[in-house]
Amino acid sequence: MNELNLKYKNYKKELLELLTEWVKIPSVYDESTVTKDMPFGKSVTDALSWFETLGKDNNFITKNVDNYAVYIEHGDGNEHIDIFGHCDVVNVGEGWNSNPFEIKLENNKLIGRGVSDNKGPMISCFLAIKMIRDMNIKLNRKVRLIVGGNEESGFKCIKHYYSKEPYGICGFTPDAKFPVLNGEKGAGVIYLKLEINNKDVIVYGGLEHNTIPDKVTIKNIKNNNEFIVKGIGGHSSKPEFAINPIPKSLIDLYNQLNEQWTIDLYKIINEDNMDGKLFGLNKEGKCGILSIVPTKINIENGLLEIVLNTRYPENIEFREIIDSIKKFIDENNICKLNVSGINIKKSNYINKESELVKTLHDIYIKYSGDNESVVRVTSAGSYASEMNNSVIYGCEFLDGSFGNVHKANEFASLEKLELAIAIYAQGIIALCNNI
Repeated sequence: MNELNLKYKNYKKELLELLTEWVKIPSVYDESTVTKDMPFGKSVTDALSWFETLGKDNNFITKNVDNYAVYIEHGDGNEHIDIFGHCDVVNVGEGWNSNPFEIKLENNKLIGRGVSDNKGPMISCFLAIKMIRDMNIKLNRKVRLIVGGNEESGFKCIKHYYSKEPYGICGFTPDAKFPVLNGEKGAGVIYLKLEINNKDVIVYGGLEHNTIPDKVTIKNIKNNNEFIVKGIGGHSSKPEFAINPIPKSLIDLYNQLNEQWTIDLYKIINEDNMDGKLFGLNKEGKCGILSIVPTKINIENGLLEIVLNTRYPENIEFREIIDSIKKFIDENNICKLNVSGINIKKSNYINKESELVKTLHDIYIKYSGDNESVVRVTSAGSYASEMNNSVIYGCEFLDGSFGNVHKANEFASLEKLELAIAIYAQGIIALCNNI
């Protein structure tokens, strides 16, 4: 460990250079450029190709799996571990103080879309593997560093990858917080659709199903009136840290239009029902309690669609959520909404007393000096739920050095991304040689 402590600082310059290059690629899902060979659009394909070239230029075994995911491999043996992250990012939105696709370095803080979620942590993992090789440390198992292209908008990348490639015996995703997150909720998207027979009103707000918007715009063609309902945006897995403007916009619409559908919808998606208690779904599991959060609203030509992002514990099935909403609508004479949904990912729970969790936690403590942060579950969703015997392992430290994920001015500490190189290197060595 002492030798790793001495060596990881040698990779700081390379970390900054590589991350700067990767962030320049605006790898947001782009349906307009999707083809059979570019399943998530051109920019995401470019970001995957960049990672593939990085592996080849550094003489690692590298494979592109149909432009869904790319892996870099190192080590020996018949078994392998998986580290799975992603190169796609959410839309930038508004409110940036600098170009989101050009890294700004300010007081050791990197600002740019993807520096925290998830390009920065993936570069730290890559340099951890490179450092292991440079130090001639033998790995008895292989390590695969896999980058997917569809984490933010559907998990199709990891599902396709594992339809073509074998699972590792264990692993982690560096796509949330330290020390170790050993459980996570499932995630799904619910669509509420309704004909409102009012073609004078236009409403729009929200860009991503997993991001709470910071505003909703309401226009009335009839009187040429427009106003904005303001909120505070954030990640849909942490609605308590945002002020969601969508429920408020329904109240404003009622005040303007005095139409029953506005009240009916507000009954369903108001702030007091974020845990689904109206639907009988507020039953806590090992991974916490359910959340149902509106993230997009669109009304045009008399057609309404509201998108809800839901996170659910392991004791609830996604189908149960859809059925419960439909039942509530029928039993309470709510306007005749069309309710449908897509289950994005299942829940995941690994016992915190497992060797995997305890090993990674101990490594984090040794390098960070943080004895207080505990192993816990999360409402965020990650690739760990689609992997085998895997958990979330960083890369965000809990000291405020990372932040604004899915919001303007996303940032990450250069010093902590550098420290993560050592943490990930020791974690890889332990999983490949000891577990």
